[in-house]
Amino acid sequence: MANKLNIIERQKLTQSLKLSQMMKLSINILKMSVMDLNKFIEKEFSEDSGISVELNYSKKENFNGGKEAEMNYPTDEKNFFQILEEQLSYFKINKKIKEICIFIINNLDKKGYLELSKIEIKDILEVSNKELEEAFDIIHNLEPYGIGAYSLEECLKIQLKAKKIIEEKLSLFIDNYLYLLADKKYDLIKEKLNINDNILFSYIDIIKSLNPIPSRGYSVGKVRKIIPDVLVEIKKNEIFYEINRASIPQINVKDKIEDKYYKKINEIISCIEKRFETIDKIMKIIIREQKIFFTSQGKKINTLKISDIADKLNLSPSTVSRAVKEKYIKTNFGIISLRKLFNLDSAVFLYQQKILEYIENENKENPISDQDIVNLLEKDGIKIARRTVTKYREKLGYKSSHKRKKY
Repeated sequence: MANKLNIIERQKLTQSLKLSQMMKLSINILKMSVMDLNKFIEKEFSEDSGISVELNYSKKENFNGGKEAEMNYPTDEKNFFQILEEQLSYFKINKKIKEICIFIINNLDKKGYLELSKIEIKDILEVSNKELEEAFDIIHNLEPYGIGAYSLEECLKIQLKAKKIIEEKLSLFIDNYLYLLADKKYDLIKEKLNINDNILFSYIDIIKSLNPIPSRGYSVGKVRKIIPDVLVEIKKNEIFYEINRASIPQINVKDKIEDKYYKKINEIISCIEKRFETIDKIMKIIIREQKIFFTSQGKKINTLKISDIADKLNLSPSTVSRAVKEKYIKTNFGIISLRKLFNLDSAVFLYQQKILEYIENENKENPISDQDIVNLLEKDGIKIARRTVTKYREKLGYKSSHKRKKY
């Protein structure tokens, strides 16, 4: 009887292990980009694997051409982001905090700044304020110091803290008057801070010793092709989409192989199909909820949270987050990151679009300053602080007015 029970328990354990391995495979395939998935398939079914298969790409013509696009995108080589992840092993932290830290690192831009708000991170990962604060404490102690900031000001202040430089007026300088420093308005800075020449230039020396781009000097990836996962076409105000299956190789078994290899192939095909199904379910909701984004050619957007889609599909927010990671949509107005369609506040998107419009239409010989943008926004009925304008401008990828000037 005891032996029989042991056999049953072993069978249950074996089934559980197989299930967890399958789930792990499914999660890994779900979060892959098309390029990464292609590399994975080719690696798994190379001649060296012992499985004799052939990989054929579909010759199906997509309704809008399905052309590939090239964008700046990190490669799988050991780089800035991996170096940051490796440093986490030096900290005594529990698994959950480490996962939050890895998530934050994976959402840094190529400069080392954070692209997701803390509210979004909480929403996606379902973590508490305390857990998030603990994770950020660790992130801000990783080298190079300054990563994980939301703005230039925060980036510089993280570095000051790491250097143990605690100076109230220096912090005020960084928070409020960097734009004056860019224009070399030294007298005005001294007046604002009530300091003399010696203190002013000591502050300037400290600021110059800080790194505004934490990733500088590190490899953040090379240019490589990005293939869209979804193809979208707009006809008479109606939106049509198609999952881009043509870019994923078909797996055809050439010779007779052992059952265990058939099983492996079927598991991978099943996970790839599940990836397609999940992206398709998410796209159905996105097309419905973000119709205005497509019909306005990206100029307008509705509020949409990852947790909204997770609730509607009965999935966890982390699963939806993995599904949209490194996924792209091809539209008639360009290649769009799927992540861009998730937005906690449509007003923020509007503000950013206004700032983009002002800068694109400025006199290139006399660019508008952040304060000018504040004034223009106010005329349009939008009241936001200058430092917020600076943050949005930097997120849009524009330099300060001083650096944009063409002589």
